[in-house]
Amino acid sequence: MVGLVNGLLVVKARVNSFIVTLGTMTIVMGLTHLYSEGGSRAIDDFGLADWLDRPVLPLLPPMTLITLLLVAVFTVFLAKTGPGRNFFLVGGNPEAAWLAGLNRDRYLMAGFFLCGLTAAAGGALFAASQSSMTSSAVLGTRTLMTVLAAVIIGGTLMTGGKGSVLKSYFAVLLLNTLFNGIGCFGLGFEVQIFANGLILALVVLYEAWALHRQELLQGQRPDLMQEVRDGAVFHDEPSAKAFRGKRWLAAAVTLVAGIAAVVMLFVAYLQGTAVTVPKDARTRAWDDVYSLKGTDNQPYLLPPDSGKTAIPERPADPAALPETDKLHWWDIEFAGWKAEKAAMPVSPGDGPQGKRVILLKAGDHPYWTAYVRGFTVIADFYGMRIKVFNGNWNMDLQAQQADQAINERPDMIILAPVDATGCTPLLRKIHRAGIPCITSNTTPCDEAMKYCIAWTGPDDWGQFRMLARAFADALGKQGGYAVIRHMPGSSPFFSRTFAPITELREYAPDMSLLAMDTTNLEAEATMQMVGAWLSKFGPELKGLILAGDDFPMTGTLEALKKARRDDVVIVAAGNCKTGMDSVKAGETLAITYQSAEGDGALAVHAAARWFRGETLDPVVYLPRHVITREDVDQFMPAQW
Repeated sequence: MVGLVNGLLVVKARVNSFIVTLGTMTIVMGLTHLYSEGGSRAIDDFGLADWLDRPVLPLLPPMTLITLLLVAVFTVFLAKTGPGRNFFLVGGNPEAAWLAGLNRDRYLMAGFFLCGLTAAAGGALFAASQSSMTSSAVLGTRTLMTVLAAVIIGGTLMTGGKGSVLKSYFAVLLLNTLFNGIGCFGLGFEVQIFANGLILALVVLYEAWALHRQELLQGQRPDLMQEVRDGAVFHDEPSAKAFRGKRWLAAAVTLVAGIAAVVMLFVAYLQGTAVTVPKDARTRAWDDVYSLKGTDNQPYLLPPDSGKTAIPERPADPAALPETDKLHWWDIEFAGWKAEKAAMPVSPGDGPQGKRVILLKAGDHPYWTAYVRGFTVIADFYGMRIKVFNGNWNMDLQAQQADQAINERPDMIILAPVDATGCTPLLRKIHRAGIPCITSNTTPCDEAMKYCIAWTGPDDWGQFRMLARAFADALGKQGGYAVIRHMPGSSPFFSRTFAPITELREYAPDMSLLAMDTTNLEAEATMQMVGAWLSKFGPELKGLILAGDDFPMTGTLEALKKARRDDVVIVAAGNCKTGMDSVKAGETLAITYQSAEGDGALAVHAAARWFRGETLDPVVYLPRHVITREDVDQFMPAQW
């Protein structure tokens, strides 16, 4: 349907194809947000996902066979049939196609329709394999540049008239192999982005050079042009080299990808045979770990609390309750506490020394830099060997990394989900592979909790209820407020919105919620959003609740400065340097204490306890605290 709309707008309305496709992509992204209500949707029946992943031939599951079938069908159609070859003629020389009697508009319409159809098929196959969909990282949007580079490497001309489905498919495989090789070197996703951009730039430069030389040769012995293109004559001429350039580039990418594949095998071999354990790891006292302190001079870890967390009874149907009722969110707030666990792997009971642990973190952020720092310190203390994958806030990328982690057969996988619901198939797949798993930081849904040993991280709901009370007290339990939300689909998207809303409904019923929306944690978007709210609500807006005290705080303070409003009470999730400086300066009332280093330390410490044979609670929280101007100096310097 979307492809047909694109075709009609380009062919009939004569709108530029780039503008049309960009517009429809944005519309579809908006519709997915509306359908999923900013989060994700999943199904409990994994039958189709299991079938797609179960090999029917050696190493060839139905997902791969369907892909190969589509590649074969379109390769034969474009290369061996009259209508298929006509697509190339229409794309390469529309005037010649018209003179040949072809209906150009019909072929353009068909091209857009087929493009939309195959894109829908790809998205449907991936969503089916994961038994979920999400709006937080709309499937495919973050791989556009990789696909574009692969298509051009595969021989497609940007001007049209030439291309190969088969070569493009192999180019995708080669680029994926290259990027996986980069990951095996321990380099982050940002290096993959750089490599992808560099390859794309080189390909485009070759393309431009070849087209330029082709234009210079137009009209010069057309009968020899094919031989020049084939490199059969004038081997040393620049024109011949230009036409051969892309072949050399493709060969270079193939070589690099091949080297990457060898590196992956070598690294996997080393990881399986050579585990380095610090000399004093076995002589350290277990409780010494509680004396280690982070960059803010606070302990990474506190001894386990022997107290019990009070869990209210689950309503018969939480979804039937209004969103402003605390119990509406029972399944999210108390996810994992009463989940009936699947049969878990048995602890080896021999301690953490020498164990290999893979961390699948959600994405890039200064918080996650500090998280990995704390994670690494505690892993080194116990003599554990770690490897980190960066999901870049992309659910399909994290799914690929989960498969790669499973193939490496570590002793433990620690997963920080990109999406609270979409992670269920990943955890189920890890569980079925027999690899113990602990989830961390972002809270999975209750269904996903069945497949992990435990979850560790901040008590976002509890801390934001504490923060909401301080917020209400400062406002005299009166006035309107608005909420800047977290990344859609993540657990803080719900906790840092509805914990304060439901708490204020009971604690300060005279306060009114004026607006709530996400800015994807971006400073510029937050500044625009807060500025719009200030203009719309004026003095009625008395307070702001922020999902983060970093970029959202920066944008909020700038918007208030421009509006000359210094009377607005601000509270936020913390605690980075921006937030703590703002609290110290009196610009912000309070922020939550959430040690990023402690968050990472808690996850790997839980893994160490499990390797030792301890039984873990299903949920392990970080300490709860609200930082105000009175005690902010105790938490300086900031971790990030």
